Amino acid sequence: MLQVSNARTELIAGIRAITPMLMGIAPFGMVCGAAAVSTGFTPWQAFAMGWIIFAGSAQIAAMQLFASGAPMLIIISTAAVINLRFMMYSASIAPHFRQLNGRWHLLLAYLVTDQAYAQSIAHLIENKESKDLHWYFLGIGSALWVCWQISTVIGIVLGSLTPQSWSLDFIIPLTFIAMVVPLLSSRAMLLAAVAGGSASVLLALPLKLNLIAAALVGIGAGLLVETLGRAK
Repeated sequence: MLQVSNARTELIAGIRAITPMLMGIAPFGMVCGAAAVSTGFTPWQAFAMGWIIFAGSAQIAAMQLFASGAPMLIIISTAAVINLRFMMYSASIAPHFRQLNGRWHLLLAYLVTDQAYAQSIAHLIENKESKDLHWYFLGIGSALWVCWQISTVIGIVLGSLTPQSWSLDFIIPLTFIAMVVPLLSSRAMLLAAVAGGSASVLLALPLKLNLIAAALVGIGAGLLVETLGRAK
Protein backbone atom coordinates (compact mmCIF):
# COMPACT_ATOMS: atom_id res chain seq x y z
CA MET A 1 0.00 0.00 0.00
CA LEU A 2 2.86 2.36 0.88
CA GLN A 3 4.52 1.72 -2.49
CA VAL A 4 1.28 2.54 -4.36
CA SER A 5 0.90 5.72 -2.32
CA ASN A 6 4.46 6.81 -3.12
CA ALA A 7 3.93 6.12 -6.83
CA ARG A 8 0.72 8.18 -6.88
CA THR A 9 2.41 11.00 -4.98
CA GLU A 10 5.33 11.13 -7.42
CA LEU A 11 3.00 10.96 -10.44
CA ILE A 12 0.93 13.89 -9.19
CA ALA A 13 4.08 15.81 -8.24
CA GLY A 14 5.36 15.45 -11.79
CA ILE A 15 2.10 16.73 -13.26
CA ARG A 16 2.11 19.70 -10.90
CA ALA A 17 5.74 20.50 -11.65
CA ILE A 18 5.21 20.72 -15.41
CA THR A 19 1.81 22.46 -15.36
CA PRO A 20 3.21 26.04 -15.34
CA MET A 21 5.29 25.25 -18.44
CA LEU A 22 2.28 24.05 -20.40
CA MET A 23 1.24 27.66 -20.98
CA GLY A 24 4.29 28.06 -23.21
CA ILE A 25 4.09 24.62 -24.82
CA ALA A 26 0.45 24.89 -25.93
CA PRO A 27 1.00 27.81 -28.36
CA PHE A 28 3.96 25.95 -29.89
CA GLY A 29 1.77 22.91 -30.47
CA MET A 30 -0.90 25.08 -32.08
CA VAL A 31 1.70 26.61 -34.38
CA CYS A 32 2.91 23.14 -35.39
CA GLY A 33 -0.62 22.01 -36.18
CA ALA A 34 -1.49 25.14 -38.17
CA ALA A 35 1.84 25.14 -40.02
CA ALA A 36 1.43 21.48 -40.99
CA VAL A 37 -1.88 21.98 -42.79
CA SER A 38 -0.64 25.23 -44.34
CA THR A 39 2.31 23.41 -45.92
CA GLY A 40 0.19 20.69 -47.52
CA PHE A 41 -0.33 18.02 -44.87
CA THR A 42 -3.82 16.62 -44.44
CA PRO A 43 -5.35 17.05 -40.96
CA TRP A 44 -4.82 13.34 -40.24
CA GLN A 45 -1.18 13.50 -41.38
CA ALA A 46 -0.60 16.57 -39.22
CA PHE A 47 -2.15 14.83 -36.22
CA ALA A 48 -0.12 11.65 -36.82
CA MET A 49 3.08 13.68 -36.94
CA GLY A 50 2.26 15.08 -33.51
CA TRP A 51 2.08 11.69 -31.79
CA ILE A 52 4.63 9.80 -33.87
CA ILE A 53 7.46 12.35 -33.74
CA PHE A 54 6.37 14.20 -30.59
CA ALA A 55 9.19 16.75 -30.93
CA GLY A 56 8.34 20.31 -31.89
CA SER A 57 11.67 21.39 -33.39
CA ALA A 58 11.94 18.23 -35.50
CA GLN A 59 8.34 18.64 -36.68
CA ILE A 60 8.95 22.25 -37.73
CA ALA A 61 12.13 21.28 -39.59
CA ALA A 62 10.36 18.40 -41.34
CA MET A 63 7.54 20.69 -42.41
CA GLN A 64 9.96 23.29 -43.75
CA LEU A 65 11.80 20.68 -45.80
CA PHE A 66 8.51 19.18 -47.01
CA ALA A 67 7.30 22.61 -48.13
CA SER A 68 10.55 23.18 -50.05
CA GLY A 69 10.24 19.84 -51.88
CA ALA A 70 13.12 18.01 -50.20
CA PRO A 71 13.32 14.19 -50.64
CA MET A 72 11.82 12.09 -47.85
CA LEU A 73 15.22 10.63 -46.95
CA ILE A 74 16.55 14.13 -46.24
CA ILE A 75 13.46 15.01 -44.21
CA ILE A 76 13.78 11.89 -42.04
CA SER A 77 17.55 12.31 -41.66
CA THR A 78 17.20 15.94 -40.59
CA ALA A 79 14.56 15.11 -38.00
CA ALA A 80 16.76 12.31 -36.65
CA VAL A 81 19.79 14.61 -36.35
CA ILE A 82 17.76 17.26 -34.52
CA ASN A 83 16.53 14.62 -32.07
CA LEU A 84 19.99 13.20 -31.33
CA ARG A 85 20.05 15.25 -28.12
CA PHE A 86 17.47 12.85 -26.70
CA MET A 87 20.10 10.11 -26.80
CA MET A 88 22.26 12.19 -24.46
CA TYR A 89 19.30 12.81 -22.16
CA SER A 90 18.49 9.10 -22.11
CA ALA A 91 22.07 8.07 -21.41
CA SER A 92 22.20 10.53 -18.52
CA ILE A 93 19.01 9.45 -16.79
CA ALA A 94 19.04 5.73 -17.70
CA PRO A 95 21.02 4.61 -14.60
CA HIS A 96 18.08 5.71 -12.44
CA PHE A 97 15.70 3.44 -14.36
CA ARG A 98 17.76 0.24 -14.36
CA GLN A 99 15.33 -1.58 -12.10
CA LEU A 100 12.46 -1.15 -14.57
CA ASN A 101 11.36 -3.68 -17.17
CA GLY A 102 11.38 -3.28 -20.94
CA ARG A 103 7.85 -1.89 -21.17
CA TRP A 104 8.71 0.91 -18.79
CA HIS A 105 11.85 1.69 -20.77
CA LEU A 106 9.90 1.94 -24.03
CA LEU A 107 7.24 4.18 -22.48
CA LEU A 108 9.69 6.54 -20.82
CA ALA A 109 11.90 6.67 -23.93
CA TYR A 110 8.89 7.80 -25.96
CA LEU A 111 8.11 10.54 -23.43
CA VAL A 112 11.64 12.00 -23.31
CA THR A 113 11.57 15.75 -23.98
CA ASP A 114 13.75 18.68 -23.03
CA GLN A 115 11.34 19.70 -20.29
CA ALA A 116 10.82 16.18 -18.91
CA TYR A 117 14.55 15.57 -18.66
CA ALA A 118 15.43 18.93 -17.11
CA GLN A 119 12.60 18.81 -14.57
CA SER A 120 13.36 15.21 -13.59
CA ILE A 121 17.06 15.92 -13.07
CA ALA A 122 16.19 18.92 -10.91
CA HIS A 123 13.82 16.74 -8.89
CA LEU A 124 16.51 14.09 -8.53
CA ILE A 125 18.99 16.64 -7.20
CA GLU A 126 16.50 17.70 -4.51
CA ASN A 127 15.42 14.14 -3.73
CA LYS A 128 18.51 11.97 -4.09
CA GLU A 129 16.91 9.04 -2.29
CA SER A 130 13.83 8.96 -4.54
CA LYS A 131 13.07 5.42 -5.73
CA ASP A 132 10.03 6.42 -7.78
CA LEU A 133 11.62 8.83 -10.25
CA HIS A 134 9.99 6.92 -13.09
CA TRP A 135 6.53 7.85 -11.79
CA TYR A 136 7.58 11.49 -11.51
CA PHE A 137 8.93 11.34 -15.08
CA LEU A 138 5.73 9.67 -16.24
CA GLY A 139 3.64 12.45 -14.69
CA ILE A 140 5.64 15.11 -16.52
CA GLY A 141 5.75 13.22 -19.81
CA SER A 142 2.08 12.29 -19.90
CA ALA A 143 0.97 15.86 -19.08
CA LEU A 144 3.22 17.20 -21.84
CA TRP A 145 1.93 14.62 -24.31
CA VAL A 146 -1.73 15.38 -23.64
CA CYS A 147 -1.11 19.12 -23.86
CA TRP A 148 0.81 18.73 -27.12
CA GLN A 149 -1.86 16.59 -28.78
CA ILE A 150 -4.73 18.88 -27.78
CA SER A 151 -2.92 22.04 -28.83
CA THR A 152 -1.87 20.40 -32.12
CA VAL A 153 -5.49 19.51 -32.90
CA ILE A 154 -6.56 23.07 -32.14
CA GLY A 155 -3.86 24.35 -34.47
CA ILE A 156 -4.94 21.92 -37.20
CA VAL A 157 -8.56 23.08 -36.93
CA LEU A 158 -7.60 26.74 -37.00
CA GLY A 159 -5.19 26.15 -39.88
CA SER A 160 -7.85 24.27 -41.86
CA LEU A 161 -10.31 27.13 -41.39
CA THR A 162 -7.81 29.74 -42.52
CA PRO A 163 -8.25 30.78 -46.20
CA GLN A 164 -5.44 29.69 -48.52
CA SER A 165 -4.86 33.35 -49.39
CA TRP A 166 -3.72 33.83 -45.77
CA SER A 167 -0.47 31.96 -46.26
CA LEU A 168 0.83 30.69 -42.91
CA ASP A 169 4.25 29.69 -44.26
CA PHE A 170 5.80 32.57 -42.35
CA ILE A 171 4.95 30.76 -39.11
CA ILE A 172 7.76 28.26 -39.65
CA PRO A 173 10.73 30.69 -39.80
CA LEU A 174 9.16 32.80 -37.04
CA THR A 175 8.99 29.74 -34.80
CA PHE A 176 12.65 28.95 -35.43
CA ILE A 177 13.59 32.54 -34.65
CA ALA A 178 11.60 32.39 -31.41
CA MET A 179 13.46 29.22 -30.40
CA VAL A 180 16.92 30.48 -31.34
CA VAL A 181 16.95 34.06 -30.05
CA PRO A 182 16.72 33.17 -26.31
CA LEU A 183 19.74 30.88 -26.75
CA LEU A 184 22.03 33.64 -28.06
CA SER A 185 23.41 34.44 -24.63
CA SER A 186 27.09 33.68 -25.29
CA ARG A 187 29.71 34.37 -27.95
CA ALA A 188 29.79 30.71 -28.94
CA MET A 189 26.03 30.51 -29.48
CA LEU A 190 25.97 33.82 -31.34
CA LEU A 191 28.77 32.81 -33.70
CA ALA A 192 27.18 29.40 -34.24
CA ALA A 193 23.89 31.07 -35.24
CA VAL A 194 25.60 33.56 -37.58
CA ALA A 195 27.83 30.92 -39.18
CA GLY A 196 25.03 28.38 -39.58
CA GLY A 197 22.57 30.94 -40.93
CA SER A 198 25.09 32.34 -43.40
CA ALA A 199 26.06 28.85 -44.57
CA SER A 200 22.43 27.89 -45.20
CA VAL A 201 22.04 30.89 -47.51
CA LEU A 202 25.42 30.80 -49.24
CA LEU A 203 25.84 27.05 -49.79
CA ALA A 204 24.22 25.73 -52.95
CA LEU A 205 23.94 21.96 -52.48
CA PRO A 206 21.55 19.46 -54.08
CA LEU A 207 18.72 17.73 -52.22
CA LYS A 208 18.54 20.58 -49.69
CA LEU A 209 21.76 19.33 -48.11
CA ASN A 210 22.72 22.93 -47.42
CA LEU A 211 20.54 22.79 -44.28
CA ILE A 212 22.45 19.84 -42.82
CA ALA A 213 25.79 21.33 -43.89
CA ALA A 214 24.82 24.64 -42.30
CA ALA A 215 24.01 22.87 -39.03
CA LEU A 216 27.45 21.24 -39.02
CA VAL A 217 29.10 24.58 -39.80
CA GLY A 218 27.24 26.23 -36.93
CA ILE A 219 28.16 23.47 -34.49
CA GLY A 220 31.80 23.61 -35.58
CA ALA A 221 31.96 27.39 -35.17
CA GLY A 222 30.43 27.23 -31.70
CA LEU A 223 32.79 24.48 -30.56
CA LEU A 224 35.79 26.37 -31.93
CA VAL A 225 34.93 29.50 -29.93
CA GLU A 226 34.39 27.46 -26.76
CA THR A 227 37.68 25.61 -27.24
CA LEU A 228 39.64 28.81 -27.79
CA GLY A 229 37.96 30.39 -24.78
CA ARG A 230 38.97 27.52 -22.52
CA ALA A 231 42.52 27.58 -23.87
CA LYS A 232 42.89 31.16 -22.70
